[in-house]
Amino acid sequence: ETIQALNSQLKSFQERMKRVEESLLSTDYKKHIEEHGSPSPFWEQELESLHFVIEMKNEHIHSLDKKLLNLETMAERNLLLEEKVKTLQQENEDLQVRTQNHLVMARQLSEELVVARGALEKESQLREQARREKEELLYRVLNGGDGSPFPMATGELPLIAT
Repeated sequence: ETIQALNSQLKSFQERMKRVEESLLSTDYKKHIEEHGSPSPFWEQELESLHFVIEMKNEHIHSLDKKLLNLETMAERNLLLEEKVKTLQQENEDLQVRTQNHLVMARQLSEELVVARGALEKESQLREQARREKEELLYRVLNGGDGSPFPMATGELPLIAT
């Protein structure tokens, strides 16, 4: 794109140069030389200086055209970058919302896990208590209730294999 833009600028500059050469001033000057002969050295020198000034101005205009093209390119890039910044800001906001949602969910799951662990511990204690009661009842049934102490309290092995 840049090469095409520069080529089109070069063509337009060359067309301007042709127009300058074919301009009325140039044709009038040539006619004047044909009709009246060559101007005096003073006027020739003045014309040369005017041509030199015109060339300098043309070069200056050409450099300004280049600067303008660069500024337009930079403006286009800036617009693209601004669009990217807006897109990235939106994505960042979306990610922040998602992060907040994940944090809330993680807190809820942590709370549920604590509650579930508590319930599991309580259930485990109840099962252990029920197992002990079952062992004690089985011992009493098997020993006929003779009043001897339950062996689990003394550290003996349980009667029921778990």
